[in-house]
Amino acid sequence: MKRGFQAPRLLLGAESLNGLVRASRDRALEVMARYREPESLAVTMSKALDAGAEGVLAGPSPALSAALAELKRPVPIFALLPGIPDFERHELGLGAEDLLERRWRRAALPLRMRLSLESLMRIPPPGHGDFVSRVPVLLELEAAALRVRDLRAVILSAPLTDLALAAGNRRFFQRLTRSMRRRFRAGAGFESRNLGLLLRRLREWEVRPDLVLGPVNPVGLMMKPSPAELLEELRTTEIPVIARELRAGGIVPLADGVRYALEHRAHGVAPDLVDLDDVAAELRRLFATTPA
Repeated sequence: MKRGFQAPRLLLGAESLNGLVRASRDRALEVMARYREPESLAVTMSKALDAGAEGVLAGPSPALSAALAELKRPVPIFALLPGIPDFERHELGLGAEDLLERRWRRAALPLRMRLSLESLMRIPPPGHGDFVSRVPVLLELEAAALRVRDLRAVILSAPLTDLALAAGNRRFFQRLTRSMRRRFRAGAGFESRNLGLLLRRLREWEVRPDLVLGPVNPVGLMMKPSPAELLEELRTTEIPVIARELRAGGIVPLADGVRYALEHRAHGVAPDLVDLDDVAAELRRLFATTPA
């Protein structure tokens, strides 16, 4: 574990800013409209921190960047990288090369210039290198674009985590955990849509990231390989698990989802903006239920 890093008990999730949520279309559009103006999101993030949230879990988005620029106070960011919209998830192949090249072409010139010469030299020539060597460069590009003042952790998002997990790529998880800590001087984590299998493999491979994220909720939605197997891994793991999908797409009250996750040994929870109406009041109530 990275020295000095403490896994959070309560985060404010902001993936709904990119439309990546399991909620009704009307609800998703409502939330995106509510936070279209950077001032609105900035105020909400500030109130969330005052209410007990330890940071914001988010991928790169124009809305997030604009809101952070509005704030005078630093916001601890737990960066979920890379941010991959649905159309790119469907086109994702067996490696990260195409994704990396698209991100590089899209990066603004000042961003490319800010990347160190040492970073550029780590990019293997086109068609060379492998998944293990190219993903850290992709993360560096996206982290630089965030321009955050307080980066607490870098968390590999589920599409790439689950590709490596399906391949049984132990070396990937070992090397990327070390690389993220070293490059970003922050915690290193993984998000998965197969959380039970991820926890099992990390235990078997003796890999210890600083945190992992995945679905935990009372109805078992997206709890893979099965709810029973995931709960057993939660019972025995030594890795802090931050529970997501607490409302199971909106059918479970948030308080019930939080209670269920904590009772089954999740270390913390990350409700999304789409799960909250009065963010400050609801987070304050949740903070009271998340033991220190």
